[in-house]
Amino acid sequence: MLNSLNVAQSGLYASKVAVENVSNNIANENTPGYKKRVIDQRELEHSDSRFYGRGVEASSAYRITSIYMSQNLIRETTRENYFIQKSEMLGNIETAFKETEDSGLSKDINRYLQAVENLRTSPTSEIYKSDLITHGSLLVENMQTIYGDIEKAEELTKASMQENIDKVNGILKEIGKINQQLGKSQMASNDLLDRRDQLELQLSKYVDISSEEFAGTYTLKIGDIVAIGNNTIIRDITVEDTYSPQVDRFLKDDGKTSSILDGVTFDNDDTITYKLNNENEVSIKFGEAIDTDGDGNPDFTVDETNYVRGLVSKINNDPELSKTVVAYNGTYSEKPDGSKVTKDTQDNFLLIEAANPGEKGKFEGRLTVTEQTDINDPTSVTSKNTVFRDEYQSKDGENSVQIFAFDAPIELRSGILKAQSENLTTSSPSNKFTIYKDKLDALAQTLSDITSKFVKTGDTTYIEGGISTDRYTGNQDDIVDINLFSGSSVNTLKFNSKEVNNLDQTKLDYLATLQWKTNISFEGKGQDTPGLEATSISEYFQEVRINVSSDKETSDFLLKTQKSVKQSVESSYDNLVKVDKDEEMLNLIKFKSAYTANAKIVTVVDEMLQTILGLR
Repeated sequence: MLNSLNVAQSGLYASKVAVENVSNNIANENTPGYKKRVIDQRELEHSDSRFYGRGVEASSAYRITSIYMSQNLIRETTRENYFIQKSEMLGNIETAFKETEDSGLSKDINRYLQAVENLRTSPTSEIYKSDLITHGSLLVENMQTIYGDIEKAEELTKASMQENIDKVNGILKEIGKINQQLGKSQMASNDLLDRRDQLELQLSKYVDISSEEFAGTYTLKIGDIVAIGNNTIIRDITVEDTYSPQVDRFLKDDGKTSSILDGVTFDNDDTITYKLNNENEVSIKFGEAIDTDGDGNPDFTVDETNYVRGLVSKINNDPELSKTVVAYNGTYSEKPDGSKVTKDTQDNFLLIEAANPGEKGKFEGRLTVTEQTDINDPTSVTSKNTVFRDEYQSKDGENSVQIFAFDAPIELRSGILKAQSENLTTSSPSNKFTIYKDKLDALAQTLSDITSKFVKTGDTTYIEGGISTDRYTGNQDDIVDINLFSGSSVNTLKFNSKEVNNLDQTKLDYLATLQWKTNISFEGKGQDTPGLEATSISEYFQEVRINVSSDKETSDFLLKTQKSVKQSVESSYDNLVKVDKDEEMLNLIKFKSAYTANAKIVTVVDEMLQTILGLR
């Protein structure tokens, strides 16, 4: 009978602990990261073979959780934040292209074209000339404003990325401290485990992570790189920027032979011209004496065996071109002091490298080889070839943003930092900043090209642009120079207002045709053979704006879809781990009843003992 009292007493204690646990669950219902607790109740071991037991024990409280569902939530959270960040960046780009009924680059293009048309009707009108200067200058200015806004969005993204790196390192340190505290106790503290889970979820917003705990050892990986190992060994992550220069190689597919004189016999009065950014140029002529070291004494006379070295000397000694590019006779090797040397015992191939590394050093260059029987006779040109760089063996200037843990690069698959790094790396196909800056550069380059030169071939037909006229083999005096715009990119684009006074009726008639031309090529190779995507100037920019809006809409749709997926996973996870007040109230009633029942047993046993004692 006394054993019954002990059993009932254990039931009272277990019910009391269970009620306290219910109370704690309800109190922490809205605590971030809190997972509901369940009391582990079990029967006390029997001390002998008798059929009745020794009661119940409330041994511990454990958290309700699921590693599988938790990892799913972390993964979907990472993806959601990737799309959030991407949508935000596209929103910044869309804002840069935003227009009103009265303002915007579309209006600037139309006003410029209308100003050309107005001046064509009255070429001597000072009012129309002033109007053209105003709208031509505004067109360049506003194009550069849009470009600058995109660059500002890049700079903000880069600053935000560094802040996010600092946040990630802060979270890793907090997890490390929690692991230290957990390591000091024999049993893991539920509140510390909750806090660590919450920190993992916060971390998953920035990077894709995975964690596991095996044999008491906690490991957390970012991507495939261990960020926390052996519980407390923490690797800070860093972001590193690398810049590589643009390199143009003018060579054949064999990777060794120059492509400049491919199929051309280079002899008397022939010239090779290198033009940079549709503005500055240098030329070498067969038989010209070249002074490579500037000592006043010619080092060699240009012929078919040394024309590459002649071009290298001319480019590197030109005061304008040398600010932007450096020319080499083939692939160079670097000395310990950083100087670059080439094997100059013979011609190799022309290599042009940007003077400044990265996207900022971007340039456009091309070669024109002119075969001519008499340098003084503009009708004696027998062939003209335009030579562009080999696209497969050349490379654009690159800005690369890579995240490291110590010396190990981290390949992220999702998260905020993934979206930011890929949109700051120019070679990434997902870089929307670069995509739309390149489209603006293509517009600027084409505008500069088609307004630089032309050849009239009929009453209303022309060879348009500097690139195409570079291949014109007729009377060279037929080539009409306009030079209204110059440059090969938005940053180098200029409106040459002084040339407005030189616009005669012939030039204005040509410029006016561009307003109606619907097969303008924006591929940077001239207007000879426009591709399938050729269009008008106005329609090209409208298509760019449509693409921006389409990209933003697609991104928002993907974000909306991912939010739904994440919310579904989160709802299932919350149903498992979060406190359900209705469920807890039922538990409260259940454990209260158990407590009352055990108290009743104590009362009954007490009455039985009183009865027995009263038998004396």
